[in-house]
Amino acid sequence: MYHTSDVVARDVCAWLGDRHLLLATDFDGTLSAVVSRPADAVLSPAVRTALAAVAVHPRMTLAIVSGRRIDDVRVRTEGVSAYVAGLHGLEIAGPDTVFRHPGLEAVAPVIAGIRQRAAAALAWCPAAVLEDKTYALTCHVRSVPAADAGRALGQFVEIAQAALDADVLRLLPGAQVLELLPAVNWHKGTAVERIRSAVEAGVQQDVGVVYLGDDRTDEDAFATLGDLGMPIGVGDRPHDHLIRFRLAGPDSVGRLLERMSAVLR
Repeated sequence: MYHTSDVVARDVCAWLGDRHLLLATDFDGTLSAVVSRPADAVLSPAVRTALAAVAVHPRMTLAIVSGRRIDDVRVRTEGVSAYVAGLHGLEIAGPDTVFRHPGLEAVAPVIAGIRQRAAAALAWCPAAVLEDKTYALTCHVRSVPAADAGRALGQFVEIAQAALDADVLRLLPGAQVLELLPAVNWHKGTAVERIRSAVEAGVQQDVGVVYLGDDRTDEDAFATLGDLGMPIGVGDRPHDHLIRFRLAGPDSVGRLLERMSAVLR
């Protein structure tokens, strides 16, 4: 069941009380519609306007937590000031904050080698998209015919198997994607907690966290929030037991952000 943005905004404000709000959100599938090719993702004008209002609101701090690289997110949210966590939190940038996980550099040559071999192996499947993030590699099969998608992903895993077996890389499944990341104990939830601590130090008051997300990687953040957080699922994928509310998609998220900016004083 989807909730209306008005209902969610009302209940979030009641839950927040007098605390400052860290509004953390995924990008793809949450702020922007899911597209076949990552390069084609854009914000609607309404969502962009709502994000900008949150970013300058005195009682809110905005954080965008994405599997994309930080620079990629910034290009797509140009003009919106926010904390940005990229690579599922392995890199973070914001006011007086720069973080890069120390495990990143070691995997760069491994990712480069797998990228080269995967591109050759998947030449038979031009609809499969390899997204090279230097320290991570994603295979997207959203535009691949169903009969071929499993084969393409299977080849992708086979090429990476030695690095997976050696615990150099880990495999992160998503909606019609598989992603290779450094095999370190770090995820979106860890990143949100790090950002929350930085925000709390800056505003010198308690901080409540709203986290919006639509996919498996966001469930790590949902599970980490605890009593300090309000987990909001977007779309059908997040499990019911991990979320407090469910919104239909990016348009509903935009309306929620608009309502939050108007209601919080």
